Amino acid sequence: METAEFVAQYSQLSPNVEALKISQNRILEKDFLNQNQIKTTEYKVINNFDDLKNGLEIFKKAILKTATMGYDGKGQFVIDNIESAKKIYENVKNHRLILEKFCRFESEASVIVARSKNGEIKTYEPLTNVHKNGILDRSFYPAKLSLPQKIKTQKIATKIVEKLNLIGIMAVEFFIIDNKILVNELAPRPHNSGHFSMDASITSQFEQLIRAITGMALGDTKFHSQGQMINLIGNDVNDIEKYKNNARTKIHLYGKGEAKEGRKMGHVNILK
Repeated sequence: METAEFVAQYSQLSPNVEALKISQNRILEKDFLNQNQIKTTEYKVINNFDDLKNGLEIFKKAILKTATMGYDGKGQFVIDNIESAKKIYENVKNHRLILEKFCRFESEASVIVARSKNGEIKTYEPLTNVHKNGILDRSFYPAKLSLPQKIKTQKIATKIVEKLNLIGIMAVEFFIIDNKILVNELAPRPHNSGHFSMDASITSQFEQLIRAITGMALGDTKFHSQGQMINLIGNDVNDIEKYKNNARTKIHLYGKGEAKEGRKMGHVNILK
């Protein structure tokens, strides 16, 4: 954050420092959302083991997370008993911690939203996401949501970028639970779930980002095709031959030299 704060003294930084601070810290993020009447899963800030013990007694099953430096499932630990809580806490007690109530969600979804220097806001329609080992595996369009749910997710995403005064692009991730819509995470950048827009939307999320930060009119976010985005994680990249004979498949490789477990090597967009 020191680098971002330094740059912001001499030039407009997009996204702004406050948006970066909030989205990089799970405690600040949850506090910001709830202070703005945007629902999240129940949570407690953990300052010591007694806090963790008390939180677990309330939630029964929960996820202990480091407040910062956690992505793709890193820094997250599911706990449902005091014995495992003790062991996990000893390994992470030097970090700022947050305990979130475990959610048995029906589905996960995300909305990509852009806000320009001129205050114009446009959202893409939501996609349904499927994770594997804490990493996004696939995103499907159209999302498996009702029309009211789709509209509500887009309204929430719009409210968030307005409250953050964000210039640029943001992914808002949601849990769908018994017809309730909870915000899970914010990512103020192009996002894996937005990669489908590269081949299936009139305006890709990357073009939209440039439009937003340069003050151009935001592009049309309409999807012209249905289908899915598949992440190529680790050795998945060695199996791309199976996609090459599909005329409606677009392969995007990132040029990384070595395939490692959990490493995103590329993605494939399959259009219907």
